[in-house]
Amino acid sequence: MPRALVVRDPEPEELRATIDWSDWYLDDADGIGAWGEHDEISRLLLSSIAQLARERGWTDHHAGTDRFFAWVREEPLVRVSPDVYLLDHRPAPPLPKQWQTWLPGHRPPRFALEIVATDWQKAYEDVPLKYCQLGCPELAIFDPLAATHRPPAGRVALQAYRRDPDGAYVRVYAGAGRVWSPALDSWLCVIGAGAEARLRLTRPGGKGELVPTQEEAAAIEARAREAAEARVRELEARVRELERLEHG
Repeated sequence: MPRALVVRDPEPEELRATIDWSDWYLDDADGIGAWGEHDEISRLLLSSIAQLARERGWTDHHAGTDRFFAWVREEPLVRVSPDVYLLDHRPAPPLPKQWQTWLPGHRPPRFALEIVATDWQKAYEDVPLKYCQLGCPELAIFDPLAATHRPPAGRVALQAYRRDPDGAYVRVYAGAGRVWSPALDSWLCVIGAGAEARLRLTRPGGKGELVPTQEEAAAIEARAREAAEARVRELEARVRELERLEHG
């Protein structure tokens, strides 16, 4: 078990003090995937969450990607843009360009994923602080370039943070994956290595069965349907053959 990294919310007097937030400003063009596999990683996990929601009958939720979340009213550029996020409640359309948690109905996500792209040290240090202040109860940080048998020094493929009952933001996992996600009620697992590394969901129970993407689920259903139709045609042919022999 890795050493837990604990981050606490600022005290009220700290929030009232003059703070230079400029290092945390995120412009509209920032937060976009900086390497080719970034979008594919997000797409696969988002599609798996959608399939999980379908199977479990989740009706009041919203999962998305690359949407800004701000939490400081006076500093709207102090924000994060999760690569994947899950909200507890489905918002009324249209979706806002930016979620502002001081507004009614604008809540932090219950789960967020950040994919490390370029400055990994800054991501490791700053991302948990930001999501702690945002009020996101569960954060996963996926570093695909560390998903190798010999990761670069100081880097790990997967980290998980959660808020504990005392309000601390605790790193509960740092390693090669897998880690349990209470928010998704599934395991987060690293599949593949290097540029081919992906973050997938596996079902409870420890058997390692992947939650399929919507496309994979559709393909599985299509194969099952084709097999069933082939079986029906086979049985119908046998019935016809028996009738022919009976009347032959």
